[in-house]
Amino acid sequence: MHVDKFCSAIALWIPVLRILAFLRFSASFAQKVFKTSGRQIFMKIVEEVGRLIKEGKPLEALEFLKENSSDDVRSVIEELFKDPTKIKELEGTWRALVGLAFFSYNSMSLSEEPFDRESVVSCLISSVNAVKLSRELGLNYLVPKFLRIGAKSLIVMKMNDRAEKFYLEAEKIARELSDLEELAEVENDIALLYYSEKRYEEALPKIQISLEIREKIGNKEKLAECLINAGEIYRKVGDYALAEDSFKRAEEIYRELVNFDRSYKFDLAIALSNLGTFYKARRRYEEAERMLKETLDLFEELETKDKNFGQFVAASLKHYGDLKKEMGDYKEAEEYYKMSADKFKEVMYGRMKY
Repeated sequence: MHVDKFCSAIALWIPVLRILAFLRFSASFAQKVFKTSGRQIFMKIVEEVGRLIKEGKPLEALEFLKENSSDDVRSVIEELFKDPTKIKELEGTWRALVGLAFFSYNSMSLSEEPFDRESVVSCLISSVNAVKLSRELGLNYLVPKFLRIGAKSLIVMKMNDRAEKFYLEAEKIARELSDLEELAEVENDIALLYYSEKRYEEALPKIQISLEIREKIGNKEKLAECLINAGEIYRKVGDYALAEDSFKRAEEIYRELVNFDRSYKFDLAIALSNLGTFYKARRRYEEAERMLKETLDLFEELETKDKNFGQFVAASLKHYGDLKKEMGDYKEAEEYYKMSADKFKEVMYGRMKY
């Protein structure tokens, strides 16, 4: 009788126990799902920040973080440019993310400004921090970019050995990731470093790799820039046919680009100046005169819109004077030298005024 009652009681509790077990399982499962879902959402935030920085939009990355973070994180971001030490109030991955966006902005913006010692040091520090935080967040594809920017700062600081190490590390990572656009940038920059150190034979394969990649990618502006650099390196190693071909191709591309965007007139003038000085060195004076005259005309046109181009006018007048002197036209050469000297004085006086 007692056994029957006990069994009956147990029978009544079995459904309840099953429900409790199910609820415990459900709660545990829901917690795991929530954690997994939370991680996935956060990883998407990390990925989006990485994408924006890769595209050169660190300020947009900070705005994205503001929109997708807590009030505490948001308030730090809003005060960040007034007081960078605010970042210390954050912890863990949020601190790393906000720090990466902030240092990325500093690195990129300072690298585009005229360098003084303070900005060079700040750019280097920001770049090194951006490298460290990119690695911490698993965004290794950002590392080569900031190593390159850091290397340029080191070059300005006359620390070429350190700069070369930065470049070679960036090259290694870009190759491992098969990031062709970044690899083209790195190889171009290494070539320019070697060129500045008169290591022309070492510069040659680097610029050729950059050129080959840029031919495939099809970015005309980057290709033209690379062609001018290649032309200078070919000239130094004595391959004059390839040097001329590179300069002429760059000229053609910039003439095409000018039709769509007049701001490329400056780049066209630089390309023509390179080609003109190349022809002058080869004693092809008629071609040199045509190129250098057009260079001068372009810079004079640009100066009418922006007085800062006066220094390029002064340099072009001197180059034209050098050509006239080499051609034996000493009187005209003297006239251009005088115009060049007067223009340089005008430029220097203008700088002193401001």
